[in-house]
Amino acid sequence: MDKTRQLARLMEVLHQGEQLAADTAAQQSAMAPVPWMRHALQVQAAQERNHAALARTAARLTGTSQILTGTPDVYAALRQRLDHDLATGDLACSLLGLQGVIEHMGEVLLEQLGHQAHPAGAVLHALRRKVLAQEHGHVQLGARCLQTLGHRTATIHALDCYRTLGRHAVMQVTELLDDAQLDAGTYWRRIESRLDDWQRRACLPYAPVAPALP
Repeated sequence: MDKTRQLARLMEVLHQGEQLAADTAAQQSAMAPVPWMRHALQVQAAQERNHAALARTAARLTGTSQILTGTPDVYAALRQRLDHDLATGDLACSLLGLQGVIEHMGEVLLEQLGHQAHPAGAVLHALRRKVLAQEHGHVQLGARCLQTLGHRTATIHALDCYRTLGRHAVMQVTELLDDAQLDAGTYWRRIESRLDDWQRRACLPYAPVAPALP
């Protein structure tokens, strides 16, 4: 795949994830049981909306905005599970999906953007640094919220479910990008190692997970 089309698909995948994050964080804020959590999630939702707009801006800067059509929604299954958790009022489980799995997926994708050479690279990388810093804060927020909410057996089962859905999404992303520097196994291992650390910081008991992709 030529680099321009590859970059276009990367921008679209990033846009999909940021828009999903914005919509989810806004709904999470309405469910938050304490003021500091409600405010922090509102801030996250606003930042995610900005990130989605930045992904579109980056596509225009790189001249790829006209070739984004036809990119499948790699987050469809994750969105469906998030919609279920939000509809049933399960804030803790939705935090596992968004601030856990999806945010870590976005971090790794943004790091991959650093390997993309393009005349607009300086602008892209400036945007990337800003977004990465905020995404890291969202991950930390998720862990803090889960510490406050506590955990239940159902929460651990939900994390396993989100991990499985995340692995499938990763396979779709790597097939779309067709990038020799980012195979599905490597991509998921980067996410999995961060998720393990995040799970400990969120004070969630460890449970064995399915093997990583080969």
